[in-house]
Amino acid sequence: MNTQNKIQQIKTACQKIGFDQTGTDSVGQLLATLCTAKPHGRFLELGTGCGLSTTWMLSGMDATSRLISVDDDPRVISVAREILSGDGRLSLVEGSGESLIDAQPAHSFDLIFADTWPGKYHHLDEALALLKTGGIYLIDDMLPQSNWPDGHALKAEALRETLRARDDLTVTELDWSTGIILCTKIQHAHTETNTWNPTRYTQHASFVSELALPVVDLLDPQPGESILDLGCGEGTLGREIVRRGAKVLGVDLSPEMVAQARTNGLEAEVMSVTDMPFVERFDAVFSNAMLHWVRESELAVVNIARALKPGGRFVAEFGGHGNVHHIVEAMRAVFARHPDYGELDDFWYFPTPDAYSAMLKIHGLETETIELIPRPTPIDDIAHWLIVFMAGATQHLSDKQAESFRLEVRNELKATLYTEEKGWVADYVRLRLKAIKVL
Repeated sequence: MNTQNKIQQIKTACQKIGFDQTGTDSVGQLLATLCTAKPHGRFLELGTGCGLSTTWMLSGMDATSRLISVDDDPRVISVAREILSGDGRLSLVEGSGESLIDAQPAHSFDLIFADTWPGKYHHLDEALALLKTGGIYLIDDMLPQSNWPDGHALKAEALRETLRARDDLTVTELDWSTGIILCTKIQHAHTETNTWNPTRYTQHASFVSELALPVVDLLDPQPGESILDLGCGEGTLGREIVRRGAKVLGVDLSPEMVAQARTNGLEAEVMSVTDMPFVERFDAVFSNAMLHWVRESELAVVNIARALKPGGRFVAEFGGHGNVHHIVEAMRAVFARHPDYGELDDFWYFPTPDAYSAMLKIHGLETETIELIPRPTPIDDIAHWLIVFMAGATQHLSDKQAESFRLEVRNELKATLYTEEKGWVADYVRLRLKAIKVL
């Protein structure tokens, strides 16, 4: 059944049940165009109604895109379910818009169409937090309507002012159709740390790659396979995978690291795991010592699963539960003694095996092996370690404050992590896993 036939069926069904809050075809055509502009997109519709706008959105989506649409009125969503349920790109949810918003990973949608109260007149901040950078937030019915109840005009104007005041959106107001406001997300409040010095990293943190060869063995790259190396750094492990016969694309958020990886002969691109566009492209996804830096951990898993071919494998090692516990506690203590430092941005993600396995399973990755590995790791000096790994948390400090911070942390940890015999030993705990894409 083509789009126009579905639209006509939906309009007829709406008339039969007396539902008069359907969207307009002009807004629907705009939604279709916006969805077309986001290939491999992930879309959210708040307020399915009978499915008119849903149908338009589906008409603009490519085969790899996905749409979640929610409504709490079983009478109307049943119409959408009857006419649209055969489309595998669509997930229809009967329930609370607020609950659905709260259940989604941050920065995970390319477009949100808010056509009901949740995500529009309340739960707005929570909905906007779901947008990726470059993502679109669209609302209609912002011009006065004959069916508006008393006081609604004030609510609409207050919403306009709220959106205009945000510094993370570009806002375009269109006095067209029922009144459109189209917003684009221009930044995240927080992003992964992405400034790295390859020379300093090699000098003080070469142990990261040297200790990861067993993870490459677990990956077991085969000749001719296509493998994605997430957080490729300067390319040491990617080149080892290539040496074993596979084709490797390395991605890293640091332009400096990518430039060095390319110099070292690895094909590499600047990219975040939270913005990857790949769809069923790779036989395996490999990552070492990177995923604990990603705030949007579930979105990373979503994109990893999407990048894998059916039956593909995900092999990774990163910081697990209890990793650098003493170091983190020492940093917190130093920040607590210095209110002028502000708050410590404790951005790491160190999950337990059970928690991470459960998240993988939700997104179609079945864990084959996963374990925590305590790994006390010799380092040359904790002050050098802090320069390499904590630059993002101290970048707001003056040079004098940053140096004082490192010295105080060093003194705090000397009794715990330093001995004359072994020197400095960081309290690393790694989470190592292999999972298979089953969905």
